Amino acid sequence: MPKRRQTLAIFEKQVRMKYSAILLLAGMAFFSATLEAQPSRRCLSLSPSSYMQGAASKNAPASVADSLHAGSTASPLSTRAVVKIPVVVHVVWNKTEENISDEQIFSQIEVLNRDFRATNLEIPDIPAIFQNRIADVEFEFCLASVTPDGQPTSGITRTFTNNSVGIGGTKAIHYTNLGGKDAWDAMHYLNIWVAKFAGGVGGVATFPGTSSPAEDGVQIDYRQFGTFNVQPPYHLGRTCTHEIGHYFNLEHVWGPNLDSCCEEDDFVADTPNACESYLHQCPVHPVFSCAEPDMFMNFMFYTDDACMGMFTKGQKMRMWDALSQYRPGLLNSTACEMVPTVEEPPSETLSLYGNPVQDRLLFEIKSKDSAVWKVQLSDLLGRRIFYLTCPANLVQSAELPSSAAGVFFLEAVAGDRRIVAKVAVF
Repeated sequence: MPKRRQTLAIFEKQVRMKYSAILLLAGMAFFSATLEAQPSRRCLSLSPSSYMQGAASKNAPASVADSLHAGSTASPLSTRAVVKIPVVVHVVWNKTEENISDEQIFSQIEVLNRDFRATNLEIPDIPAIFQNRIADVEFEFCLASVTPDGQPTSGITRTFTNNSVGIGGTKAIHYTNLGGKDAWDAMHYLNIWVAKFAGGVGGVATFPGTSSPAEDGVQIDYRQFGTFNVQPPYHLGRTCTHEIGHYFNLEHVWGPNLDSCCEEDDFVADTPNACESYLHQCPVHPVFSCAEPDMFMNFMFYTDDACMGMFTKGQKMRMWDALSQYRPGLLNSTACEMVPTVEEPPSETLSLYGNPVQDRLLFEIKSKDSAVWKVQLSDLLGRRIFYLTCPANLVQSAELPSSAAGVFFLEAVAGDRRIVAKVAVF
């Protein structure tokens, strides 16, 4: 293409992009007014370069942002083949439908484990030109089994909020006293808040070094989390996959700014430069926005969920670098390990002296108190053989009728306490 035509084409493309951005902002304003509208945009995660160009922050000195963008090529510091990332999901809800089920949460964890281990169903359909760039990131995610103070947990918290407009994407979601939920130790847990977002945003994440520990993590609209009770095109859990990519320092493939995307990149060598987000699109390969075919199926585009399918080896290295340098607490976190539970010995026991028995039953209720117990012997049909009351911690003797033979149940009850023993009579 002649240079003049090429320059004109680039100018026209930039005009179209800016016009599209105006329409997108107008659409977001409309959806903000229509509070129940489905979220329509992937994310508003703020990259380190955008972050440093905006208002200065005490939490992210320029040296941190600069080093994050440097893109180390060193080997990951961990010697483990696979690292387990402990997750705590904070469900912050106002209406019943926002209080999503455990099953919906489990489905999202399954999606993350498939996407970050390259076992998702889309892998065989990745275009041949990109097949050798597909990466098994070797991150696995688990719901935390232990709280920061060492108590067993499901890895799920549930908090009611008075915010009916949408607490997602706001500062308040991170603080219990503002109607949200306080983060768990951000050094050793990946905090994911799930709530309603006002407007058209589906999620947001913090890049390493760009927020305080109290606000570090990922937020996802409840209508885009997991694979249950969600609607296309964001119905396969990929909004969370995308945002966790940001959490581990991945840029959008087009780089920090759409305005100069073919000149900038995402600081990853094996993702072709691109100048489209593919919002609300599911293209057919090949499509071009810069010199090479666009890798629109990469998780770091805005493509529809069904058209996403891969991270690259370069992105894997960048995520491992971020983990090793800026989130090392996740490497040695023990929050994924099962917590052994010690069962308290029963406070009362029903001891039999001789079993099987013939004509006399000797038993003792052992208890820490001296309550009076109601005791009965019944056969398999529930018919009572005898009934008596007796104190605890004394051996009791009860005669059996000569006709009694077979299996019986000895039951002792005191208030809401109940103990049962099986008795064989011959």
